[in-house]
Amino acid sequence: MLPRAFITSVVGSWPRPKWLLEAFERREAGLIDDETLKIYMDDAARLAIKDQEEAGIDVVTDGEQRRTSFVAFVGQKLKGFKIVKAEELHPEAREIMKRHKAPLTIWRPVISGYIEDSVIAADEAQFAKAVASKPIKVTLPSPYLIMWESWHSKISAPYYPRPEDAAEAYAKVLRREISRLIDAGVAFIQLDEPMLGDLLEATENEPDRYKKVASEIYGQKYRGLKDEIRLAVDLVNEVVQGYETSVRIGMHLDRWPTEDSPVVGYEKLAPTIFDVKVRQYVVEYKAPRMGDPVEFAKILPSDKEIGLGSVDVRDHKRVETPEEIVAHVERIVKYVDPTRIWLNPDCGFAPGQFRAFPRDVARAKLKAMVEAARRLREKYWWA
Repeated sequence: MLPRAFITSVVGSWPRPKWLLEAFERREAGLIDDETLKIYMDDAARLAIKDQEEAGIDVVTDGEQRRTSFVAFVGQKLKGFKIVKAEELHPEAREIMKRHKAPLTIWRPVISGYIEDSVIAADEAQFAKAVASKPIKVTLPSPYLIMWESWHSKISAPYYPRPEDAAEAYAKVLRREISRLIDAGVAFIQLDEPMLGDLLEATENEPDRYKKVASEIYGQKYRGLKDEIRLAVDLVNEVVQGYETSVRIGMHLDRWPTEDSPVVGYEKLAPTIFDVKVRQYVVEYKAPRMGDPVEFAKILPSDKEIGLGSVDVRDHKRVETPEEIVAHVERIVKYVDPTRIWLNPDCGFAPGQFRAFPRDVARAKLKAMVEAARRLREKYWWA
């Protein structure tokens, strides 16, 4: 049974063991077959779940161990997509990312045909549920994210003339996948939406740096801030309509600020962001330049939860203390009831296959967060 207040979870990805990364490389080189790779991935998922459960996390994931990245794996699961290196989409792709200070994962999904229904994550969920002793969260890329990171003006247009057409087609598939996840007994379904979070750095007429990169590499056009927010919200609502009471659904908002990024929080996306028919906003508020979580908490509707980013996944040299995390969370208790506050890291520890993050540091951060949650429950015992 879950605690009533200050529930702990992770955002999604967990550091991949070196031997799993080597197995991926050996499979790509044809040195091992799919069945052998699956054994490695199964073991890595078991290890990720074990790490989280031993840290005391209440709702766990499989660490996304089978995924090349939090977004590209969709291209490996669904017909109508293919996975290519960024340079195949634009010969200067890496230089474009560097110029805009907006790194994307090198393996990129691209829509290259009509999108067909298939299992995306239900197989991962079934394995995780059989292994874990805690409730399971499963993460999925949202339609708005997939649209911006997969629709190409030359490759995709013969099948979906507009990016919105592709997003609608993917939303229909995602809706069926949510039904499969509910049938599998998943406790929490999270839709990842960094492209919406990145809009914190945009203006009505000027896109954020990630959409500048996507525009140059994929050939898409920015619609203006208000229209982009509304499109993202409407697409999510198409996916989740009617499922709101069947399972906890959350939306993860994040961004990766630079030293030049504005200091601003997700309140900038209000009021439209609160039209999303999800129960929880999983928001990044621990990293530098992320603004003040109090501003978001003040306007959070009373029927919504907040998954508050409470440890920084960008800093692998320092582990936050429980006291620091408690103080961070207590800043919003005045505005949000403890039963509606979850604690989680800012983002996944390894959203891309080759992002290195020391497992011992990640475990220590989770343990500090769990201890902070214990102290908070003790203090707010009536919640």
